Order: sequence, then structure tokens, then C-alpha cells
Amino acid sequence: MNDSAMPRTVPSKRFPRALHLPPAGRPRWVCPKNLKLDLQYLSWGKRRFGESGVPVSLHHGWVYCLVLRGSPILQFVSGAVEVPAGQILVLGPDCASGWAANSAESVAELLTWVWNGAPRCPGLGPAGGGFQTFTADRALIRMLQQIHSLCRRELEKPDALSALALEELRFRMDVAISRSRAPNRSAPEPALRLELALRWLAQNVQERNPVAPLCEYLQVSAVTLNRLFRSHLHESVAAYHTRFRMERASQLLKNDGVAVKEVAYELGYVHANDFSRAFKKFTGRNPSQRERHYPGAPKKKIS
Repeated sequence: MNDSAMPRTVPSKRFPRALHLPPAGRPRWVCPKNLKLDLQYLSWGKRRFGESGVPVSLHHGWVYCLVLRGSPILQFVSGAVEVPAGQILVLGPDCASGWAANSAESVAELLTWVWNGAPRCPGLGPAGGGFQTFTADRALIRMLQQIHSLCRRELEKPDALSALALEELRFRMDVAISRSRAPNRSAPEPALRLELALRWLAQNVQERNPVAPLCEYLQVSAVTLNRLFRSHLHESVAAYHTRFRMERASQLLKNDGVAVKEVAYELGYVHANDFSRAFKKFTGRNPSQRERHYPGAPKKKIS
């Protein structure tokens, strides 16, 4: 579904520009006339469009809808289209539309915003007053739910900074939706987390007990972190980090004249003997045995 599937413009004389509110008791917010805000309307929660539909009309601004549940029917002048859960709609103010359902029992759950100004990101606003749809993954849905919640919280007690706060939320929303169109923009969440984890471990090779600080960095539990490593690398975080550190030590000890004490300090050991024991346990040999491969070599500092 895209903005070319339906008429791009509708004669304004034929349809009124109206705001059709949900039935009494259904959650919504309408901007008071005394507030000069870009955000004009918010609604959320469950709707039965089969019982109380929204007639086709023009809008007072740019309408954003996220369908969380159900498959409501978006109606136009010359047709209608079913909108499944996980779809985001952006409708221009000159796109006459309304909502219906296949039956009176059909339940839909939507988040809706109506903004005065046009979308902030190029290409997000449909051409010619039409509409566009976007498919939202779980991360985008969570983000839009959070933004909607923050909008509601901001409007519970608006102040002199509310306009600026809502503008910031609008930018976040537009950027997030626009980025969702980019193919393969980022790796799936587990793969991205693993990449970040491996990068952190490489940059913190001196960390003796990496699990707790790495969990704090990634904002995950130790169980989740170890499950991630075992799933992709078939070893625990501690086992991976120990292997990485000992391999790093082996590389350093190959440098001409590098002392065992220098390598120990580089890897975060306070006492060189602790490093020697760990190195022997992992490799089966003392680190000093590697140094004797380079007799008489000049001393070098580790770079």
C-alpha cells in the first residue's frame, strides 16, 4: 500500500475539514484554543469502528496513526483498504479519509497524532496531499509508544516549554519513521549487541571481571549476556574474555624484549605472578619461556 493507491487530492468543497472525536469515555486529548502548539490532537486505546466509525473528511493537520491491534479499514472517496497491525500511516491534510470495520465486534487499537506542521524529514510527507504507509518493527513500535506516552505526559500540565518539548518529540518520531525505510540500516538487535560487546571487551582488555560492567554498558542482565555469547560464540563471556586476553598476551610477548611484567600490567594485573599463573593455566607454558625465543634483544615499551 502506498500513496499512489488512492486519490492524492479531494475537492475541499465536497468534504468538511473536521475533527471527529471518539465516543464519550474513550481516551483522547484536544488542544485548547489558548495553547499555541504544533500538536493538535492525541488519541489512544481500543476502538470499535464497526459501531462508531469515522466519516470520510479532511483533516486539520497531518495525521499519524500506528495500528497496534486489529485490522481497521481506512476509507477514501473511491475505495478502502484494510490496515493490519504494525502499520504506520501518515496522511496529509488534503487527504479525505475515515475509519470503518468489517463488523461491529471488530476491535482495533491505535495511537494517533495530529500535527499542524508538515513532516520534518524529507520524503516522509506524502506528495500531493495523499498518504504513505510504513511497516514498523518491534523496536519502532516501542519507540512510538514511548513518544506517545511522553506527549500525553507533557500535556497533563503544559507550561512555557511544552511547545519546545513537543517539537523535540516530533523530530524523534519523524526521524525514527524515516529511518525505518532504509534497507538493512542496522544489524538485528542480538547481532548488534554482540558487536558492541566484543568491541567493549577489546577496548577494556585490562578488565579482570568484565561481566558486571559489560552488562551495565549494554543494559542487559548477566543471564541475557551469557546467553548471547553461548548462542553465537559457544562460550561464556568470561571464557571469551580470558581467551582474548591470553591471545593478546601471546602477541605482546612475541615483541622483542617485552618483559612479562609489562604484559601483566598491560592486561590489568597488579602482580606479574598472577598473570604468569593465568598464562600458564591457559597455554601450558610460562610466559618467560616465550621471551627466551629472543635472547639479547633490546627492551621495548608496549605501544
